[in-house]
Amino acid sequence: MSNELRRKLHELQELSNNAPDPATRAIIEAVRLQTAVLNERLFAIELQLAELLKRAGAQPLP
Repeated sequence: MSNELRRKLHELQELSNNAPDPATRAIIEAVRLQTAVLNERLFAIELQLAELLKRAGAQPLP
């Protein structure tokens, strides 16, 4: 996870903690959790692509 993404997730956590009402807090928390899940899925895909490229003998992507 990049430092920028960590910072954004932390900012979302702060927004959630300071939300004016429970509904807003729930929405912000849902966005934060979905962002973290999507990041994990993207990382898994990146690892799979790297493994496929390695098996195919291709040069790794920058």
